Amino acid sequence: MTSIKAVAEHAQVSIATVSRVLNGTKYVSPDVEKRVLEAIKLLNYQPNAPARNLRQQRTFSIGILLPQLNDIFFGAVAYELEKTFFARGYRPLFCSTENDPEKEAVTINNLIGYRVDGVVSTPAVPVHESLVNIKRILERNIPVVVVDRGIPDLNVSQIMSNHRQGGYDGADYLLRLGHRYIGIIDSMTASAQEVGFPGDERTTGIQQAMHDHGVPFDPKLVVIGHLTNIEMGFQGAMKLLREAPQVTAIFAMTDAIAVGVLRAASELGLKVPQDLSVVGFDDILLASHVIPRLTTVAQPVNKIAQMATDLLLRQIENPDAAPETVRLETQLVIRESTAPPSAERLRKG
Repeated sequence: MTSIKAVAEHAQVSIATVSRVLNGTKYVSPDVEKRVLEAIKLLNYQPNAPARNLRQQRTFSIGILLPQLNDIFFGAVAYELEKTFFARGYRPLFCSTENDPEKEAVTINNLIGYRVDGVVSTPAVPVHESLVNIKRILERNIPVVVVDRGIPDLNVSQIMSNHRQGGYDGADYLLRLGHRYIGIIDSMTASAQEVGFPGDERTTGIQQAMHDHGVPFDPKLVVIGHLTNIEMGFQGAMKLLREAPQVTAIFAMTDAIAVGVLRAASELGLKVPQDLSVVGFDDILLASHVIPRLTTVAQPVNKIAQMATDLLLRQIENPDAAPETVRLETQLVIRESTAPPSAERLRKG
């Protein structure tokens, strides 16, 4: 059986350094960490987990609560979190709350029973019920980091994209192209419409952009429902485009919703972007493979996962560390699903 000493010798570091990489207890440079992880893999080193856990009173497991594991965006978040925690010697336990506070409460009980060392959570909705659930984790002195959906009244580290700026940038781009009738489609299951949540912040950014361009914001062009992402995009766009044929652009609050919008446009005989421009949000992998390729507002998923890992492990090592709220910048990615409105479509307005 390979020893930790053999790993240290192969990586040309001390045994203490190997231990730091495995436990995430202190900073190790990326180059050294890479050498150690490569040595562990090459030598097939298996740490004595029970002994290590007993010494440090840890399980080296992390509970990760996400709304829907089959959601394309949160699936990407889960993938990145698995990589970052595994590289630091921790085992993620993934749980899907289905945006249901009752299921979230049951899942939290299970994670507490498993004695997880920390939790990364995207709150379920409504948020006030999720707040109660997360506070139960904190009462057990288990550190928590909240991602994507912020909770202002919760004193823990929180990592979110700048949703408001992302909404502003996407709408500003459409307005600069000449669009004046811009529809908005969102799903309650994807982006909770509560103050401070992604859907609300993105819409606020859109409203600000329209105000800055002197274009009235029409609530009748906003469609929000309880269908899942792609179906919400399809049904919402069918309803919107039939009732408001003057619409020349749709800003979908997720890329998956935008995929449904593309299908609806095809069903109605509208060409994208000649007859209808479509903008999404997230920049999931599918966004660059649909036809036409989707213009979208990208979220830095890898940075979200890396920061969540860093902040949670820092809290585990130092329970007195002050929580941080981090806003990560989004980026407008322009592709082929957007163009200036045609003269014919403008006449319908």
